[in-house]
Amino acid sequence: MERAAVRAPRDNLGRLMTVTEERTGGFSRMQIGGDQGTLFEMFTRAIGARTAIEIGTFTGYSALSIARGLGPEGRLICCDVSEEWTAIAREHWELAGVADRIDLRIAPALDTLAALPDDLRFDLAFIDADKPSYGQYYEAILSRMSRAV
Repeated sequence: MERAAVRAPRDNLGRLMTVTEERTGGFSRMQIGGDQGTLFEMFTRAIGARTAIEIGTFTGYSALSIARGLGPEGRLICCDVSEEWTAIAREHWELAGVADRIDLRIAPALDTLAALPDDLRFDLAFIDADKPSYGQYYEAILSRMSRAV
């Protein structure tokens, strides 16, 4: 019984990878890999992050990994523009038991960032969205970081 409980979180990640491939076809290459997800979770936990933001969520694999690293008290804001692909994310966040840690905002990320309270700070930021806008996302997030990393 205990062994199955330990495997269950990884099963959720594996299931999400499979569903992403089935439902998005060739777009599944936009998803981070399993090793990267493990690294994200470990890094998030290692730095003691409690607040995070993700620009570009796709089907939610990286968000799931980060949310697991944040722990039950952590909060992650996810910015994306696709209801279709983030619906897959929401389903799997629920299955993994981390949905209560994630605040998904469907809107252009720069609009979402501009609407956040001025005093909101993040311990961790992950940018994985439209490549031409990386510089703008970086500049918009930099002043919101709680510490330099």
